[in-house]
Amino acid sequence: MHFRDDRPWLELFFQGRRLEAEVVLHAQRLQCHGLQRSSDPGAVNGTDPSDLSALQLLQRAYGRELPKPEAPMPILQAAYQAAGDSPRALRALITQEPGYPDPLLLLALRTLLPAAADHGLRRQLLQRVGLLLMRQFPQRHDLLLALLMAEGASEVLKSLPQRSMPASAYYGNGQVALMELQSQWSKGNYANLLLTYIHYQLSQRWFPKSDYVLRCYTIIGAIDRVDALFRAIYQRYAAELVPVTLSNMLFTALGLEQLDQIYVNQLVEHWRRLTRTPCQVAESPAPRPLQALERPTLVVCSADLRMHPVGRFWLPLAQRLSGQFRLVHVGFNPHEHDSVRDQLRACSDGWHLLESTATAETEALLRNLQPDLLLDLGGHTADNRPGLLNQRFAAVQATYLGFYGPSYGEQCDWWVLDQAIARRVRDSYPGSEPIWELPGPSLCYDPSSHGLPPVQQIAYSEPDHPVIGSFNHTRKLTTACIERFAQLLRSMPQAVLQFRSHSFYDPAVRRWFVMRFLDAGVAAHQLQPLPYAPSGKDALLDYGRIHLHLDSYPVSGTTTTLDSLAMGIPVLTCPNHLYAGAISAALLEHAGLAEMVCEHPDQLAHRAKNLCERYASAEARRQLAQRVRTSPLCDPQALPAMFAEQLGEMLRRAR
Repeated sequence: MHFRDDRPWLELFFQGRRLEAEVVLHAQRLQCHGLQRSSDPGAVNGTDPSDLSALQLLQRAYGRELPKPEAPMPILQAAYQAAGDSPRALRALITQEPGYPDPLLLLALRTLLPAAADHGLRRQLLQRVGLLLMRQFPQRHDLLLALLMAEGASEVLKSLPQRSMPASAYYGNGQVALMELQSQWSKGNYANLLLTYIHYQLSQRWFPKSDYVLRCYTIIGAIDRVDALFRAIYQRYAAELVPVTLSNMLFTALGLEQLDQIYVNQLVEHWRRLTRTPCQVAESPAPRPLQALERPTLVVCSADLRMHPVGRFWLPLAQRLSGQFRLVHVGFNPHEHDSVRDQLRACSDGWHLLESTATAETEALLRNLQPDLLLDLGGHTADNRPGLLNQRFAAVQATYLGFYGPSYGEQCDWWVLDQAIARRVRDSYPGSEPIWELPGPSLCYDPSSHGLPPVQQIAYSEPDHPVIGSFNHTRKLTTACIERFAQLLRSMPQAVLQFRSHSFYDPAVRRWFVMRFLDAGVAAHQLQPLPYAPSGKDALLDYGRIHLHLDSYPVSGTTTTLDSLAMGIPVLTCPNHLYAGAISAALLEHAGLAEMVCEHPDQLAHRAKNLCERYASAEARRQLAQRVRTSPLCDPQALPAMFAEQLGEMLRRAR
């Protein structure tokens, strides 16, 4: 049956009301079908009664009145398809159909933006097209998401309007729906994100597989649920998994209270199988001979060569290494630009930004660079490429800094740690790469690059009751952690807990943790949840309100621990035998503050009372801040020099 498309359903379609358009279209088809059968004896007014019944049922199912048919108008589907490669045809479409935004978006994606090679010009054009779409078609929020998705401009998702779109707006494009969820994630709207995700699933439309439910569980510290879901996914879909999913599973498994070695070994072997090359050569290539005055080539790979803790910790080392090595950075987060990234680029002999999914391009680049040393700064963290350590690109390959466990790379020669942390975790990861022990701290903390004020400018409060703080990410506030905090607070009824996290941007997350603490038996008057800090400077001011910072468990703090100490706030930790749970203890040891480390949970309450009394005064906290900032942890000269010497020793040993 030949059928002509009429305007009512077409306008609904272009307005983003895709499901309504489908209802109108189906109803129209039923009417036309009934007209063709008007000669049937049972037809009423030219329409089959069964078709009328189906039409009424369709209307009731969607709960709306269908518009009256108007003059027919073709949808120009053939014209859209033909215009895909013709800018002139696209412009003609926009002229002929000014009320329909999709040709305008197609023109931007196919002609204007690809023609702009300069990053700044592309960003200006992207913003201009986005503004035009918002102004001319305010009801089509999905057009902005389609534009950003095509351009890989996820860093601007935070600036999108604070509204969510119904599932009908995306219809058959599930990837754009994922961009909507990513927008809510980046804006910290976690409760609404979960509700929107559920709404999409209930719409009974095709929707791509995603990890947003797992992410939401992570935000509320439900690491046990995340692990259980990952295990179920692995049992059911193991044959369909890709390396990034296996890395996510390893990230979760290595952050638990106990290491399930059998499960970890299974994940590692699967991940190695997917990331190794078919013709893998196990032996290390001989180090190439260096010419006179030639610097060895050090290639550093990470997704966090930017304003990120990894970028800030790496910067002072990179600035020193650039004099002794030909330093080349390969970043896997190409769309972000900030001051740390600019400084890293300034001290680089080579600078390359690639998408984390650009596997062939990354491998070709590394082979072309012929590095003497390859250093991975991310491990199994978001957007990183630890699978490169299952291939041999350099005489020496090592992992360092960015991950709370080994990489398990087949061709990774070393996991770089300091002696304090190595002593605690040396026998905890069978089957991993060997540990290279640094003679000093493994992290270089520069208070100025982390935004800390001078010691004399820190404002401290001096309340007459103990104030305990917890400023780590909520994913670290696990059930085991909350139980420890609750036990300590019950033993100190006069103390209050001030807690804050980045995810408190969403008030629903803050309410969740208040209820968790109440359910654990903490008195209501002891809980003081702080609002989300809008800037790093505001977040640092919160340290002046507390006497003691409680470390999280089983994943302890790193940057938060150093921020606390350098702001003059003692940190109380109780480590375990895994890197994730022992890094704070190692940092405290390097700062000469071993009295802040409890080897057994039963010691926490007594030690907390002593520390709160010892650092009750502003002067005592100011002296601690000064002591930490002059410790080996914060030495911007000695630590980078030591690290450069150790890399040189790795090369000499390989030769």
